[in-house]
Amino acid sequence: MSTRQPKQFLYLLLLSALAFCVPTSTANAQTNPNKIVSMKAQLFYEDKGTFSQEDAAEDDHGPPYSPPKFWNTPLHYENRSTSVLVVVEVSGEGNSERRLEFTARYIPFTRASKEIVVRRVVPVNISIKAGAKPDHHFVGFWLYETGCNPVKLSARILGQRRTATVRKVIKFDCGE
Repeated sequence: MSTRQPKQFLYLLLLSALAFCVPTSTANAQTNPNKIVSMKAQLFYEDKGTFSQEDAAEDDHGPPYSPPKFWNTPLHYENRSTSVLVVVEVSGEGNSERRLEFTARYIPFTRASKEIVVRRVVPVNISIKAGAKPDHHFVGFWLYETGCNPVKLSARILGQRRTATVRKVIKFDCGE
């Protein structure tokens, strides 16, 4: 028996072992991906220190963004809102090393034309619960100088193959 045959057998055995390991980890990543459950936005009323009762964000189907859902009076005394709290809820398995990318695009009420783009990438920290049920993680994003122009929101999970981008819009307009 030559020394070449045991080396070939060893390489073949090692290659076979690797072939069985890779598909199982890929299959687990695809069957239990994290997903965005919801994205909600609440207006912050600075004259009262309260949040709006209803969700200000709705599915973004593209322009036109009229009629507005919210009529804002940022320079008036009552029901002034110049900031928004956006909360993204993620569901998934514990011990994942995923990140959430959040983007908001809008023209602030203090400027006439220059768009603000807010982009944040944050870790998704889903804790492990007994019973192997999916857990939830909530991430909050605060947006300033909102209230007169539509705010386009998007969120997606980075680091997994199958991920969908959730797109919402807050249909603002303002005046006195």
